[in-house]
Amino acid sequence: MNKLKLEYIRLTLAFLVFVYVVTHLFMYINRVESQWFKALAEILTIPSLILIIAIPIWMIIDLARKKVADKSIFNLTFFISVISILLIGFAMVALN
Repeated sequence: MNKLKLEYIRLTLAFLVFVYVVTHLFMYINRVESQWFKALAEILTIPSLILIIAIPIWMIIDLARKKVADKSIFNLTFFISVISILLIGFAMVALN
């Protein structure tokens, strides 16, 4: 697997976690009652938290080892990861 495919996989994972976090916050703030989403959220919460922490660490390691194939994809992935971390922090602090 080459470096560019790895960048796209990392971007896809970061985007999926971001969509999950935004959807979860939307459902919570608007008080949407959906049993299937609650069940899915219970299953995906721990893996999404692990990915939120692991993706930026993985990116910093690749940056230190100079294994970044495309800087624009790297920057986009890092931006999405940071926004996801901030949204999770907002959810934990403000929404309790």
